[in-house]
Amino acid sequence: MGFRDVSVCISSLESDYGLIDQSVGIADAWEAHLSCCAIGVHPAPLYSDGMDGAQAAFYTQLRAAQDGFQAFKEGLMAHCRQTAAGLEYRETHTFNTALAPAVAVFARYSDLMIVRMPSKPDQNQHGECIEGALFGAGRPVLVLPETWKGGALGKRILFAWDASREASRAIHDALPMLGPGADICVVTVDAEIGPGRHGAAPGLDISTHLARHALQVTVQNADSLGKSVGERLIDAAQGFDADIIVMGGYRHPKLVQRVLGGPSHFLISASPIPVFLSH
Repeated sequence: MGFRDVSVCISSLESDYGLIDQSVGIADAWEAHLSCCAIGVHPAPLYSDGMDGAQAAFYTQLRAAQDGFQAFKEGLMAHCRQTAAGLEYRETHTFNTALAPAVAVFARYSDLMIVRMPSKPDQNQHGECIEGALFGAGRPVLVLPETWKGGALGKRILFAWDASREASRAIHDALPMLGPGADICVVTVDAEIGPGRHGAAPGLDISTHLARHALQVTVQNADSLGKSVGERLIDAAQGFDADIIVMGGYRHPKLVQRVLGGPSHFLISASPIPVFLSH
């Protein structure tokens, strides 16, 4: 059974509706129900010593945000009527400091959440949408690059394998996306051999397990060659002509990822193809 209930979140911080068009194409290909939650993002209340100027400034910002959301909503609904007549529309509002929890509530009732790949800097808070679905809802997330032109997903898949709980969770969460005979490339980078790590043959056990699901599986044990893990995974995905990268999201704490970087942080901002994350 594939994904049957797919959701997309789009906030009033967005400047276009390209994510909607991408999501409609994916849902149609999977014959899945697609729901969209439009989120009105408003400035958080200002805490002051009672000065009238500060409160007046806040209310001015709030009214501007409300007006902006109304214009955004009207444009979004008009776009959906033209290109996605069957889309289920939902609406919620939140402060700009609480976007992730708002997304989490919506994501809990979906098989999969589709989000935009964050840009640098992430002014539209796409990263908050990813974290809300992953950590607040425990749901897998499909992260789409803005430049992705659509196409088949789940035909040629790269599984980023580091023998972790998160990687195992991601692989099994992604199985409904795959059809019989899908081509899988299991990739490790600088795999460490030994008990508690990759075992005696990195990638062997997980590839054998996947083959029992009627999948065509190959293993590539790559060396980093002076590059980051994320860069090597992109190299491997392009060499395999993968249509998607599947990986465990944020094996290390989020703060460490943001400060020092990491494969998850790198891929959701630099991958040229969609990335499927699960935690």
